[in-house]
Amino acid sequence: MKNISLILIILLVSACSSIPKSNEGESSNTLIQKPQFNYKIKSLPQTINIFFFQKDEKILVPQEIQGFIANSFFYNSRISYIPKIILSPITYTQCKIKQNKVNLNIVFYVSNQPMDKSYKECIQKLPKAKTLFVSNNLDEMGFDNTFIVSREEEKYKLIQNIPESSSRFVVIDSKNNIDKNSIVNLLKDYKKEIVTSKTYNNETTSQTMFSEILLVDRSKERIRKLSRRLSEKVSGTSRSREDIDTFFLSLDLKEARNLKPAIDYISEKDFDIFILNSWNTNDNYQPLEKDLIGSIHSDMSIMMPIPMPKYIAEVNRTREFAIGYDAFEIILLRYGSVNSKNFIYKGLTGKISLERKRYKRSPYIFEITDKGIKIL
Repeated sequence: MKNISLILIILLVSACSSIPKSNEGESSNTLIQKPQFNYKIKSLPQTINIFFFQKDEKILVPQEIQGFIANSFFYNSRISYIPKIILSPITYTQCKIKQNKVNLNIVFYVSNQPMDKSYKECIQKLPKAKTLFVSNNLDEMGFDNTFIVSREEEKYKLIQNIPESSSRFVVIDSKNNIDKNSIVNLLKDYKKEIVTSKTYNNETTSQTMFSEILLVDRSKERIRKLSRRLSEKVSGTSRSREDIDTFFLSLDLKEARNLKPAIDYISEKDFDIFILNSWNTNDNYQPLEKDLIGSIHSDMSIMMPIPMPKYIAEVNRTREFAIGYDAFEIILLRYGSVNSKNFIYKGLTGKISLERKRYKRSPYIFEITDKGIKIL
């Protein structure tokens, strides 16, 4: 079964091509850059045992493993590095660790949920010195050699880049991703004032929610009361409240495309709008996002409307694929480069730098404009 999976992946990525070259400065065309090193092939691990959690037995190889192997085949023809890769799936009914004679163990745990205690104890039996732990969860599991790609990094990056002029906030999350309290607390740490926070759900229309937040209905009610008192019709324009200047939305991209136009329509004002993707789906940003023009985002390179290597099919344009893809690149940098200490790798998940045995990832901040995306 494993051999069949590998054959399918080989067919998928066999038509390799080069990645667009990166020039100095950053634009939508220069966010991905392959390292230009003469790798020490003999120093690279020749046998790699990959442990991954198989959530659905119908899916033989999850996206993160496909990304890892896709990048491996890219380098097969470039530097003649062909490691033996052993796939060791772990199901959610049992965790068995086979201690194969390998140069490197890799554990992939890509899930929105913390790892169960029993599985954590099982995984931690692996030798610390020979294991790379790759996850989208902040828990490093006690491993020294880790590659953590967390949505929290997007959250911090986005909030760190909010200007001083944005001071009075409305924070909105969704019922599928309730994290408004953590966002509120972090904004307060940056001396921002929170006017209100709400959780969006489909039971209430976006226009109704924003009418309540912006007190537009109260303005209409005042006009009606004045008309009754004067016994004649009073014309007037309903106004939204003046003590809000910024919205922070924590939502899926589909929800954001719905809510951002509603804010513009109800308020008839230009608020600063920051949008943190929930990571619940893998919707990609389109070359022109008319409903999101003017909003500021933070996300992985692979999710942005930028040129991708031709051997990455649209179906593979996911965060999980990007994590696996960059994990292979990290192995080359960690074990095969002469000096990667001050090197910044521009990968599918963002900018990555090596700090001791940990790998620091920095996502991109970008604004959606009427001409596309603008890197900030």
